[in-house]
Amino acid sequence: MAGLWKEEYKVGIDKIDEQHRQLFDKIEQLLEIAKSSDRNSNKQKCMEIIDFLVDYTVFHFDTEEALQREKKYVSYAQHIRIHMDFKNTVQVYKEMLSRDFTAKTLKSFIGTMLAWLVNHVCVCDRKIVKNIPLQNMESFADTESFIGNVAHKLLTEMYDIPILEVKNCIYKGNVDGAVIVRTIAVGTNKHLFLYGMSEELARILYNKISGMALPHLDFLDEIERSALTEIGNIITTYAMGAIEESGTGGIRFNSDLYVHEYNETDYNIINSVILEITTDCGKMEILYTRLK
Repeated sequence: MAGLWKEEYKVGIDKIDEQHRQLFDKIEQLLEIAKSSDRNSNKQKCMEIIDFLVDYTVFHFDTEEALQREKKYVSYAQHIRIHMDFKNTVQVYKEMLSRDFTAKTLKSFIGTMLAWLVNHVCVCDRKIVKNIPLQNMESFADTESFIGNVAHKLLTEMYDIPILEVKNCIYKGNVDGAVIVRTIAVGTNKHLFLYGMSEELARILYNKISGMALPHLDFLDEIERSALTEIGNIITTYAMGAIEESGTGGIRFNSDLYVHEYNETDYNIINSVILEITTDCGKMEILYTRLK
């Protein structure tokens, strides 16, 4: 397997690039242990790496935030909220693994870290150097246009997947996709997002995140499931920054992944926005509805 760090992840600031490389290298070490047959004997080493990631994430974010203050970065406040949310995520995983060290939790942690870090490096951090806002909410007249634009930016900027068409659809009782991510976002209000990905698109996205091939969809492990789920969480985070005036601060996310079909009936999703995004690598459908 090729290394997780890629030269195209560079943002052009040496100390930031070196810190990013360190993070990817440590995640790669965890990945090698998670894929091996002797995880339990490597428990101490895993926890040492996770301790490093907790501390180094704080150190790295402090470095980035100092750079943003120096450059008077226009999206400084939003970037800090994103950092705070992720520091909390890493800490929660550390506590879970300290209490109960399981392969499932370890792999879930690795998948989440991979997807989040690739997005943050390739999309968020590159905007610091050029002082580009993370999002320009004033340019979007409605939720449909904003969600469509966020999906476009993530697919093209982060994964280099050309989008051929984005169109509004009428909800017919289902969201198409071989892989479907459901994210509930709870802030001032409660919001439901569904992301349906064709099998081809899911495979390409996972390969771009990890450098690895996605196995048969019926046999996904926690690394693959959590990485694909995090793609939906990333889009939701950006969308919530515009949908709720409070931004992403204080918003709680609850996400699940479904293979082949979405069969949840607990939510009324009749009055919904649904977008069909056609790419060179298959389709993605995004459904959004405000629950209350």
